[in-house]
Amino acid sequence: MRLVAADAWRPASMTERRLLELKREGLLRHRTSLSSPEWIAPAADHREPRPPKGYVVSFAKFHRHGLGAPPSRFMRALCHHYGVELQLFSPNAINVAAVFAAVCEGYLGMMPHWELWLHLYRGELFNAPARVAGVRKPVRAGCPNLVLKTGKTERPREYILVGLSSNHAGWDSQWFYLRNDDGLFAACTGCLITERPENWTYGVVQVHQSRLDPLLDTLQKLRLEGLSAALVLSAVHHRRVLPLMSWPVRMDEMGPGASSWDLEACPMSKEAPADDEVAAWVRAAVAGDFQPEHINGFPMRPDAGSIDLVCSFLVYGF
Repeated sequence: MRLVAADAWRPASMTERRLLELKREGLLRHRTSLSSPEWIAPAADHREPRPPKGYVVSFAKFHRHGLGAPPSRFMRALCHHYGVELQLFSPNAINVAAVFAAVCEGYLGMMPHWELWLHLYRGELFNAPARVAGVRKPVRAGCPNLVLKTGKTERPREYILVGLSSNHAGWDSQWFYLRNDDGLFAACTGCLITERPENWTYGVVQVHQSRLDPLLDTLQKLRLEGLSAALVLSAVHHRRVLPLMSWPVRMDEMGPGASSWDLEACPMSKEAPADDEVAAWVRAAVAGDFQPEHINGFPMRPDAGSIDLVCSFLVYGF
């Protein structure tokens, strides 16, 4: 396969008004500083990203799928492990990472488990097709696909059903500048990835494989009980949290035992979204015709109706 030059960036479609709408939906933080606001719309003459010092490039779809700032430790681990800057992720990569984090915290009752992630997922490199056979182009955004490992394993059956949406038309024009608090994201250099690094397919070392068995058994029970990515995301939106944002407490701890200060800090929005709005967000993220009557149909811990699954496993998470 031969690589040619990448296409230019698509002009930004994100305006101040559209970013304010994301804030209203609870997907961006309130602005607290005039000199260094939490997010900035690209200037009209920015035909490609030129983030100010201390900012990175993000996309509206990332925040609709669960990214927040400051990022969670798990989100930072993904950036470090795959060696990518934030803008190189795809909407579906953010989506599967957010679902995984929510499953770990809201249903398994632990921080996102890194070895479980490596057991289930691998990274695949996406290069865009050119008009000539055998020729591909690196992409400026959306190059690592995070996919469930298949082949000779039963791993897709070990995990909940995750059917992702294939409709993300225009997402790569929805870029803007996100303040990079404490430099937790790698700085935006505009680098391209032309070859898949070897570690994108790494799994768990054999000697540690057996300690995942209790977790995999529990995941299989959740799947048999009917848990799916759509139900996970509906519970996330119902609780008004972003799974890939740093929070003072885990999702399963957002209950009566938490301090009032922590509980007050967790929801991104003070107003609960309408059921029709939540259902539309879920349909935009996963395949299928998710309906409002299914919202929070599989509640997270410690909400009423949640399943209390007690496991004995070594917690090795983020």
